[in-house]
Amino acid sequence: MLLERCARVTTRATTSARRRGRTTRTMRNHPSRFRAFGSKQTTEDEVKYYESLVARDRERASGDAEDAPSCALDIHADRASDFEAIMLVVGTTVGGGFLAMPFFASPAGFVPATAISVVAWAALAASGIMVSEALTRTWARSNGRAVSLLSATADYCGPVWANVTAVSFLVMMNLTLVSQLAKCGALASFFSGGAISHIAGAFITAAVFGAVSFSKSAAKVNAVATVGIFMSFLAICIFGVQNLEPSKLGFMNFSAALPALPGLVALYTYGECLPTIVDMLRGDRTRIRKVIIQGTLVPLGMYTMWLMVSLAQTGAWAGNADLAQTMLESGGILGFATASVAITASVSTLIGGYLALSRFCADALKKKSVAQSKSVVALTLIPSLLVAFKGPEVYFSAIKFSGAIVSVILWGLIPPMMAHSLWEREGTLSIERKTVLSAWTALAYVALFFGTRSVMFP
Repeated sequence: MLLERCARVTTRATTSARRRGRTTRTMRNHPSRFRAFGSKQTTEDEVKYYESLVARDRERASGDAEDAPSCALDIHADRASDFEAIMLVVGTTVGGGFLAMPFFASPAGFVPATAISVVAWAALAASGIMVSEALTRTWARSNGRAVSLLSATADYCGPVWANVTAVSFLVMMNLTLVSQLAKCGALASFFSGGAISHIAGAFITAAVFGAVSFSKSAAKVNAVATVGIFMSFLAICIFGVQNLEPSKLGFMNFSAALPALPGLVALYTYGECLPTIVDMLRGDRTRIRKVIIQGTLVPLGMYTMWLMVSLAQTGAWAGNADLAQTMLESGGILGFATASVAITASVSTLIGGYLALSRFCADALKKKSVAQSKSVVALTLIPSLLVAFKGPEVYFSAIKFSGAIVSVILWGLIPPMMAHSLWEREGTLSIERKTVLSAWTALAYVALFFGTRSVMFP
């Protein structure tokens, strides 16, 4: 048996060496196929990395996945579990913006809002998979340095789009944090009966969860908060259905769907956690895709049920502009459950946001360490907190601006450009793929136009 196993290993090693030789010759004979937009000629590190990718994928296809070569940086740390990664995606998506959904959806009605939700889920899931492919390759060549959307965009789209990404990502992440800190400040003031001011509540929130985000327990705390979201949401479903009038779900106003689009799309964004997911799963592309699909399907189901419960209410709060806030203030079991969702969702989003922003800042500043860098910590915590001090009114405006402009740039325009460059570099850019990417890019520019107009002329 031992001799047979040695023979099989020797055969696989020989076959793998032949495949690597073919891959190397292809890349050296056709360097343009493995070159990103605006990037320099493919480096020897990239050649080795693509050799390992080709060899691993072919080994998996032949059924020898256990003995296939692993990603270059698998040894850097233990992999996180799929559950922790999925909870990070869910927690990043289902954030404090959960309470804003009825505000944006009620003018359009349940059916148009649900249709927008399904389209947003599908587009953002596909976008996340495209971005993760580029991130995985950039991560494997990073030599242990923090990797973010910035470095991946620089690798595959060139310096100009890297600068656009840098500005857009900083704006989006700070807007996300601003909205959550503003909501937490308002909640602290509400639950303390005014004893804690909005500013003090926002400051305490940033201090506590900023510290958690820079600790090793961030993923576990986020998983606990996300489980808390599920439990609280279950209570909303159980007690919220007692006051439903199903006929209200038949209201449809498609003309109001377009103004609601930016706010609803912003609630489904999760791409800021993708670099963390790639790192948590050590570049395992199969697991990353599975985590993205499963992690985004959960919020789709939750948001759809939340729309059903909130838009069909017949209680005293029915018809109120800020329906969720009115439900929260009404007290009782439903009010308590709504408050619990608001708190746990904000905690989860803050942790995901701080993780993503700190990684981005470390990448931009070329810092190998995140928690030990004072400049990274300051850039992660301070700007959003200062804006959140303005007051609770920035909650809705921050969400709308993020969904109308920066989310379209980051998750609408950048992903097809990355995919185009990546597939061209690997020699897999077919006519069908080119057509899909061109159509995607055109739709993204249209969405950006209407989003910008909705912000400038509300």
